[in-house]
Amino acid sequence: MKRIGIILMCLAALTVTACSALQGAGNNAVAMASGQSCGSAVQGLYKSYKSTGNLNITSGTNLTNALALATCYSQLKENKNDKQFRKSFINGMVASSAGLFTTASAGQFVDQMLSSNGLANVNSSNIAQTATTATTILSLLNTLK
Repeated sequence: MKRIGIILMCLAALTVTACSALQGAGNNAVAMASGQSCGSAVQGLYKSYKSTGNLNITSGTNLTNALALATCYSQLKENKNDKQFRKSFINGMVASSAGLFTTASAGQFVDQMLSSNGLANVNSSNIAQTATTATTILSLLNTLK
């Protein structure tokens, strides 16, 4: 009877450990995907900004990229104290930015993003009307010069 109890305790401990590991892996996958979305959005916005000299936030592509950036900002802000999330997010940014970011520059960009307020409370219905959003995105893009 003691052996069965010990075996059940070991199985319970393994289950808890496995569930924790899976949750962490899932969170890292979410962070990586969010970082990839962010890297692609920033790369698209930067390319548009560099080619035209300004950022037309009302154009379809720029609007989509700005909204993606705001969504990534929200996810990053929610997990700002999770070091593993941040690391996976940055890795995703580097992987999808077509060479725009290194790990170090992506980390600096994330710091800049987290210290800005212009991407908070942005959604698809108000992003084009939010002057603060455009100003914030331009200041973020200017850090990439």
